[in-house]
Amino acid sequence: MKDLNDKDFDQVFKKRMTETYPDFEEESWLKMEKKLRKRDRLVFYRNASIILLFLSFGLGFYFINAKRQEKDQTQFVKKDNQPQKKVENPALKTPEPTQPTAQVATTKTTKTEGFFAHPIVKQNEVKAKTPLFESVDSSKNTIVPSVKTTEFIAAIPQSEPEKPVENAMVKPTTPNTITTAIDEKPVKATRVKHKIPISLAISAGPDFNSAAALLGGKTSVAVGVSVGVGLSKRLGVQTGLIYGSKNYSASGYDYTFNNPNTQSIIASIEALCKVLEIPLKATYNLTENQNRSIEVNAGLSSYIMLRENYVFKYQPSLNRQDRTNEVINANQHFFSVLDLSATYNIKLKSKKLALGFEPYIKIPLSGIGEGNVPLKSSGVSLKLRYDLNKK
Repeated sequence: MKDLNDKDFDQVFKKRMTETYPDFEEESWLKMEKKLRKRDRLVFYRNASIILLFLSFGLGFYFINAKRQEKDQTQFVKKDNQPQKKVENPALKTPEPTQPTAQVATTKTTKTEGFFAHPIVKQNEVKAKTPLFESVDSSKNTIVPSVKTTEFIAAIPQSEPEKPVENAMVKPTTPNTITTAIDEKPVKATRVKHKIPISLAISAGPDFNSAAALLGGKTSVAVGVSVGVGLSKRLGVQTGLIYGSKNYSASGYDYTFNNPNTQSIIASIEALCKVLEIPLKATYNLTENQNRSIEVNAGLSSYIMLRENYVFKYQPSLNRQDRTNEVINANQHFFSVLDLSATYNIKLKSKKLALGFEPYIKIPLSGIGEGNVPLKSSGVSLKLRYDLNKK
């Protein structure tokens, strides 16, 4: 650039000071915004992949943990069904009864002395080294063997031992061993399979949207499908897809412009947005009986803005025509909306079907749409639920 002397510099400065600036044109600003906006379309797929990855890890961990619990429970049942060994108590053993007769052998000689003479018995002969019976000498009071050379002595029957009197109150056990457990045949352990409760539902109902109030606003219709998975008897998770229109009115100060001065010249904004919503909620069953149940739900929703149509109305004093703007697939808000609801289910004749009424409110955690509007939603959904694994 050519250097200017002081005189030329003063002239250029005065000229710039006296020049008039062109009028502000909103159309030019919008065109510039579209040119400057170069969103990376891979952001949506990247975020969706991350969400699916986390969900896959979560479901995988849940199923592995459930299988492990089933395996541990099966091993526990097998261990309980094993027959217990008999335990013998030596202190409680009953002595074996002795033989009622003493067996001795017969003698070779047929003649014995004294009053212990007996006939020869050939049965049950047993060798005896010493004489069994001896005669008594009354004069000397000594015992003299009555048989001098005997090899066999006859068997003498002896009296049987007295039988003990049975006690009617306590009877001894028949075997000599006392068992501490009842002998049973081993029972085959059947593996108990716990079915994961899964439910499908379709929903439809009015949806009220507003940038100012939490309840009420412009009315539209939202329809959707959802799937629920039970994690325990009372706790579960829900997700699905909801398609609907977000129709609302906002002021110029609710909408974020690149040029802040635009907010003062905009009287109102009419928006018509087609939105695909992906909710992810945790559900808790407060109460349930044969006829009805009550659940509370809390989670986060993601908004995918499919098409956005805006009508900007200027202040009447400006005498300017309304300006329209259309944005297609330009804004995605992941986990940016707090979703709170409660569901009252009425069970139908079929145990697998239930009719539910679900009032809800949705509070944005960040701006929604092209102008980052604080869009709030409320409404009531009519749901028809079908339980897959319920008998």
